[in-house]
Amino acid sequence: TYTITDANMCTNSTTVSITILEAPESGTVSANSPISFCLNTAPASYDLFDLLDGEDQTGTWFIGTDNLGAATANPVDLSVLTNGTYDFTFDVDQVGTCDDVLVTVQVIINDIPETGTPNNPAPFCESDPALNNTAFDLFDILTGEDAGGTWSDDDASGVLTGNTIDLSSLPVGTFNYTYTITDANMCTNSTTVSI
Repeated sequence: TYTITDANMCTNSTTVSITILEAPESGTVSANSPISFCLNTAPASYDLFDLLDGEDQTGTWFIGTDNLGAATANPVDLSVLTNGTYDFTFDVDQVGTCDDVLVTVQVIINDIPETGTPNNPAPFCESDPALNNTAFDLFDILTGEDAGGTWSDDDASGVLTGNTIDLSSLPVGTFNYTYTITDANMCTNSTTVSI
């Protein structure tokens, strides 16, 4: 308030106001961003706010690094994404005339290793001479696989050594062996072959 009293002892005053509005908070990118998922395990419902700290959760998420692209719902379905790096930008709602900066987070979808396609042989007859093979290579019935995986004896047949099996020691029945790879991104894939 500004007040004046003149020589005649007449007084007048005027009041001015300053208003400080609470500003919206976009938040800051958390240590969780970028977050990585494997192609076969990316969630169908992921809350993008898990990648921000201190934000007001009123606003709109956009695909890309600005608010000019397509808006997206949150939680977002990451299970439909192919491998790659994806940007999502949060535009917090204005409070009056107050706004805040855009904040962009990243989601990385890592490809899974290729464990091949099984090419299971036809069933063997118990008297088949092929069953005399004591070092049958399981890679011979798998195509297109990456190297670096391991084989497991799913039915505990006891005839697996590395990537070979002793056909001569198998009894009558069906036996499954699984080739599994876990890559540097900790993404895992597996393929099963049957004898």
